[in-house]
Amino acid sequence: MSGEEYKKWVDKAYQYIEDVYDRVNKLEYVNVGSTQYIPKLEGDIELVFLGHDAHEGRGVGVELDITNAKERFYKGNGNPRYWRECPEWKIWNNIESAFRRIGFTEIMDNDYISDEILNKTIVTNAMLFNYSGKAKELNYHLKPDIVNGCMKLTGELIFDVIKPKMVICSSCPLVFEPLIANYKKDHNVDLRYEAFDRLEGTRKKVMRCEYNGITVLGIPHTSYPVPQAVAAFVRDSYLGKDIGYSMSNMATMPNGFVSYKTSFNVKYVIDLVTSSQDFKLDKIENSTERYSLSDNLLLTITKTGNGYLAIRHKNYDVQYPNLKYDFTERYRNILKEKGWNCDTPFWLGTKLIKDYGRKDDEIVTKIVSEVNDIVELVNKDN
Repeated sequence: MSGEEYKKWVDKAYQYIEDVYDRVNKLEYVNVGSTQYIPKLEGDIELVFLGHDAHEGRGVGVELDITNAKERFYKGNGNPRYWRECPEWKIWNNIESAFRRIGFTEIMDNDYISDEILNKTIVTNAMLFNYSGKAKELNYHLKPDIVNGCMKLTGELIFDVIKPKMVICSSCPLVFEPLIANYKKDHNVDLRYEAFDRLEGTRKKVMRCEYNGITVLGIPHTSYPVPQAVAAFVRDSYLGKDIGYSMSNMATMPNGFVSYKTSFNVKYVIDLVTSSQDFKLDKIENSTERYSLSDNLLLTITKTGNGYLAIRHKNYDVQYPNLKYDFTERYRNILKEKGWNCDTPFWLGTKLIKDYGRKDDEIVTKIVSEVNDIVELVNKDN
């Protein structure tokens, strides 16, 4: 982060506060102030914890005082080391507790986020104004234009000024989604994100966006206890892990990784696979997604449900699932080595689309590469 660039952003944000002052001053209980903790103005920033607003508010009949609004951008309004001593300050304590439970040793020092990481951490809010009530109520009072105005400024702060390794947004619908949407619209960039709505062991939804080396995560608001799967999702995103393990096996699995079930569009991914210039299989006539893998094998790619790849003999007859076809054992050994499920009597092997990764381009590349490898192996010495 450049101190000079940050100063320019602060001036721009303060000008916006002045521009909407008359409107905000008429709103009861709404106050100004967003930055909570900022350890430095120059140098690399590792993490940004981004809330909706500071939840402070102002008294009835009290004028909105913006005298110290600019100073707060530089000094913040607290310190995580002191927040730990306040059990009622759950927003911070819940996330530290969750990281401790899943052994996030890369940023933890015993029970707490280490001083080394805190020196590279900023805690702030997406809204330049705050309210003692619920976030949705503040949005209602400010109206969409001011909400979006704040989100645009915060997007510029994150992506153009701070440029941290990771941003953790406390709320998907109220922070993550409007932050991404406004920056995408205002800067006309191709900004996509993934939604993970079925993390194992919890019903909570999380989101992830990768842009210019910055990972932005959306998690449930941390005023509530943070589920173990959500904490592990943050940790694995920080470490760059793509694959996890099931909650039921956490005690015996290395590092206690948690499995994620992504909500990528199966049909879209499969269309990308079959339209790839490196996917060279011929489609079988009068079929949906069946392709000739060799003289005696066909590949089926399903678009329904979670999606999967499946291989069997072209002359397969469903009435004779146990019939011994040519090279069955050899073919299955090839597929087993590549992680396919070969325990079904109706297929030589199957593999779920989600087993190839979590990003569209990653899934497409791996499927095309693996199918080409299989073609070469099954046709070898036949």
